[in-house]
Amino acid sequence: MRRRLLLPVVLACWYAPPAAAQVREGGVDGDTVGVDGGVLTGVSAAALRANPDEYAGARLRWTVRFLSLERAEPERIDFYEGEPFLLARAPDPGDGLVYIAVPQELLAAAEKLRPLQTLDMLVRVRTGRSALLRVPILDLLTLY
Repeated sequence: MRRRLLLPVVLACWYAPPAAAQVREGGVDGDTVGVDGGVLTGVSAAALRANPDEYAGARLRWTVRFLSLERAEPERIDFYEGEPFLLARAPDPGDGLVYIAVPQELLAAAEKLRPLQTLDMLVRVRTGRSALLRVPILDLLTLY
C-alpha cells in the first residue's frame, strides 16, 4: 500500500504566517517526516537516494553513527580534493552509509570524535545520490 506524501505547501501571497503555523507532518513509506522551521526530521537515506532532486539543499536533523574522518581523494568528484568528510552509518541501519562534508570551523570537533559514537547533527543535503557510489552526501552545519 502506498502512503501519501504531505509536505509544506508554499503559497505566494502578501501575508506570511508565523513559522509555527507552517509545520506539518506526514507519512513517507512508513516514516514520519516532520518540518519545523525549515528543518526536516525523519527523512531516511533511502528517501534521499530515491528523490535526490527533491531533497537537494534541504536541511535535515539527523542522528548518525560515526565511523571515521576521511579526506577526499581527487577521484571523489562530489567533493573538493582534500575536503574532510565523515563516513557514517545512516539513521536507519538498513540505509547504509552516508558521507558528511565537514567545514573548516567544525574540523577540530570532528577530529575528537570516537568510532561508533552516535552524533546528533544539522546537515544540508549536497546530493541525495552521489555520482560514484550512489549514496547521500551532506554538508555538516551543526553538531549537537
